[in-house]
Amino acid sequence: MALDLKSSFANMSPKQRYLLIGLLGGGIVAVYVWLLMLPLWESKGRLETDLQKLQADLDQKRMIAANRPKLEAEIKVLEKQLDAVLVKLPEDKDIPKLLTQVNTLGLQAGLEFLLFRPVASVKKGFYAEVPIDIRIEGDYHALGAFLDRVSKLERIVNVADLKIGPLSAEKQQSNRTISADFKATTFTFLEKGGSAGAPPK
Repeated sequence: MALDLKSSFANMSPKQRYLLIGLLGGGIVAVYVWLLMLPLWESKGRLETDLQKLQADLDQKRMIAANRPKLEAEIKVLEKQLDAVLVKLPEDKDIPKLLTQVNTLGLQAGLEFLLFRPVASVKKGFYAEVPIDIRIEGDYHALGAFLDRVSKLERIVNVADLKIGPLSAEKQQSNRTISADFKATTFTFLEKGGSAGAPPK
């Protein structure tokens, strides 16, 4: 068989020999490309894509690392601002202290409290309103002094629905000429998922 192939090859014209050698060489090259080069080329493409992603990720992390001191400073500023806001929005546990403070301011101004009734809280997103129905007796100056002091509290206390009327002649005294009904509303901060109940009476 080997001899037949050798004699067949020897009997071929040079043109046929070159054509056969070319076909065999082309086949070998095609097999080499198909089995070795194409997988390597695809792998190279995947590796280049991965490298680009890693490079982008590295650049982003370098940028974050370079900005870290600035970001930390901004976080500290925001934390201070949050602390300042939370002072104005007490937590539930701070409400009794605030109510006592409001009551004391009224007494110091010379008012007498006939009604001081906290109402159930109303949720408003991240905070809750805590309304208090108040009725006092005193004079105009004492009421004005009380409202002025309330407006200067660190905590937010809104006064609304103010109704002022004169006391009857038999109830009037030198330091007591009017009665006033109003709603004082303070606000409490709700932790995420927290709730606000009725404040203690």
